[in-house]
Amino acid sequence: MTTETKKRPAELASFYRRELLENCLPYWVEHLPDRECGGYRTCLCRDWSVYDDDKLCMWCSGRIVWIFSFLYNELEKREEWLRLAAEGVDFINKYGFAPDGTMYYALARDGRPLVPARDVFVELFTVPGFSEFARATGDNELYERARELFMSVWDRLKRPGDAFQPFIADTRPVRRHGHSMGPLITLQELRRTREDPAYETMINECIHNITTLHMRPEHKALLEIVTWDGNPAPGSMGRWINPGHMIESGIFIIHEGQRRSDRRLIEKGVTLIDWGFEWGWDKEFGGIYNDVDLKGLPAPSGRDFVGEKKLWWQHAEALYGLLLAYSVTDDEKYMKAYELTHDYSFSRFADPEHGEWFAVLDRRGNIINDAKGTARKSPFHIPRNFYFCYKLIEKMTVAG
Repeated sequence: MTTETKKRPAELASFYRRELLENCLPYWVEHLPDRECGGYRTCLCRDWSVYDDDKLCMWCSGRIVWIFSFLYNELEKREEWLRLAAEGVDFINKYGFAPDGTMYYALARDGRPLVPARDVFVELFTVPGFSEFARATGDNELYERARELFMSVWDRLKRPGDAFQPFIADTRPVRRHGHSMGPLITLQELRRTREDPAYETMINECIHNITTLHMRPEHKALLEIVTWDGNPAPGSMGRWINPGHMIESGIFIIHEGQRRSDRRLIEKGVTLIDWGFEWGWDKEFGGIYNDVDLKGLPAPSGRDFVGEKKLWWQHAEALYGLLLAYSVTDDEKYMKAYELTHDYSFSRFADPEHGEWFAVLDRRGNIINDAKGTARKSPFHIPRNFYFCYKLIEKMTVAG
């Protein structure tokens, strides 16, 4: 057991606050801004030097706007955080949208389009960023733009083929777990800025899709891909499990259950976190797998699948998810799982020399990508969950 988890809860809360404010955010604040062209550069080496100037995944920009706006709203009114968020809003508004209203996936450093929309995730991460920045600044026009952008995505998700499908929709229409989890989180963020009864209806639909179409109690698993009517999809894509996504969905379903005082929803979320850890934890070498096949067969290959590698984001989600599960159940197995995850994460991913976390480890925990930022690794999963851990432990300390 790591020495940090042996400390009193108040000290563990201080640990996460310190990690967030001293060992994570200052590096990003200094090195993210592109002071010549605007926006953010996320492809950063271990020492925080830039290895690629292009904005290779624009969903990172929306996430960065969100995290610094959120922390400004919820933690401290630091003007440097709000200024950093404003830089992203300006760059996205100026360069991020194609003439047809969709958002570019990647841009050149100076904002020229590089890659067209691949799915709806750039939009789904831009919406919370705009909404949270609007909450910080009182910009009603920006909030309305965020809401309109989300509604355009929601409309596309109603029909197979209008959002990304791994197969030709006429041949094999399927549903992606992310097409329910992403909107669920986005709607919760829109609602934080402004209540709207329509959001509740859409949130209910997202939760229904996750818990009814994707959850498989007979396998104690959540499938990333199912047929449009919720049946098992054929082939390896239909056996695809992403443990980190299971945990992440569980977190936000618990949040919804807590808001509604709905014990049934809370239990559904705990179940997803339980299953995610059980499927994901590598009992031989430690750490959480990125992808698992339901039957232990080879996982699909391709851009979104990295199999047995250990990535930063699942571990950040698991730190908070397991603490959250423990807080609502008092079941010691979640605290034990948390301690395993904490020990692994801070001994393997954390960089004591240059701060923050490494990006990717192999199955045995060796560093195979020591970048601090990549096309997809930005200040999002780690600071978000450090903040959540800090606030949850603080609350548990007061209650206990």
